[in-house]
Amino acid sequence: MFTVFTIVLYAVSAVLAIWSIIETIRNRPAGKLLLGATAVLLLLLIVQLVLSIATFGSTQGIDPLLYFGYVITAILVMALAGFWAFAELSRWGPGVLAAAGLTVIVMIERLDQIWQ
Repeated sequence: MFTVFTIVLYAVSAVLAIWSIIETIRNRPAGKLLLGATAVLLLLLIVQLVLSIATFGSTQGIDPLLYFGYVITAILVMALAGFWAFAELSRWGPGVLAAAGLTVIVMIERLDQIWQ
């Protein structure tokens, strides 16, 4: 895939996951900044989808259903986790974001493996 963009996705996902874990331990609901970071990661995943669609024709041997299934699932995971964290006013809102952030890290790694 795109090496620099992949590193940015890893970094944003890791920061979101660590920040969410800290907020969960501190027993605080998800604040505006944490939800904003979730929106940034969601936007970056959408950019990844667009870039993947634009460059998919130049690749060979990649199963489009598998690859785009991972991309769309990562987008849905972050969108649903962000909504859940917004609606959940207890410590478990950031807990859901932490789980989603860690899940997206694994999905980004798998996307990178599929692309190569």
